[in-house]
Amino acid sequence: MKRPTPSPNAPTRLPRTADFARRSGARANGRAGFVASALIMFCSAGSCWADRLYGYADDRGVFNFSDAPSHPRHRLILEILSPRPATGSTAARADGNSRRRSPGQLSPLIRDAAKQNRIDPALVEAVAFVESRFDEQARSPKGALGLMQLMPATATRFGVSNPLDARQNLAGGARYLRELIDRFGSLPLALAAYNAGERTVERHGNIIPRYAETQRYVPTVLKHYEELLNNDDSRTPPAQQAQPPRRHE
Repeated sequence: MKRPTPSPNAPTRLPRTADFARRSGARANGRAGFVASALIMFCSAGSCWADRLYGYADDRGVFNFSDAPSHPRHRLILEILSPRPATGSTAARADGNSRRRSPGQLSPLIRDAAKQNRIDPALVEAVAFVESRFDEQARSPKGALGLMQLMPATATRFGVSNPLDARQNLAGGARYLRELIDRFGSLPLALAAYNAGERTVERHGNIIPRYAETQRYVPTVLKHYEELLNNDDSRTPPAQQAQPPRRHE
């Protein structure tokens, strides 16, 4: 929810490799398959393997990714930089009133917020963990508040009167995620917009903005989301999340 500053560094360009799609042949077996495929394509052990990622889903439902537009249906979906240490982190900081809670304690509230907004609870949990480490009193240097690190204007926009109330904060954050998924039709872009702002993503041509913080944020949330899915194979993907409604203007 913070607004990162642009990185002045050019992307690290590596030698072109073979088409990722031909090497992986990744088929989307539910949400975990899609998330894992996307992560493998653009990051490994915290390092970016290419500065751009192209992709499309073929008629068999196989996701095809490449570091070069080698197929007419390929379109640019990600443009990333190699992660670098932040100078002046905007991460949430705990203060003297810190109140960190366990996932088990928050689980009923997370499930309620997710159900109301037709979102996977694991996604809400992943965002809350990365944003605040489950500290419902977390405050960032830029003013983001609570578990989902809502900026005051965003909290007001989604009817959150007390951003430090766990139930309200999770509900507002989940509602914002739902809107972003509907708007961009892409989970990585929705997460990028959650971090950098939807107008910023659109201004960059609907790719992940060239901000070092945002380019770290998206794979970090996706990785934690994947871990949660792998630890609970009983979760079933909601159709609304797999097939987002039309974009709301």
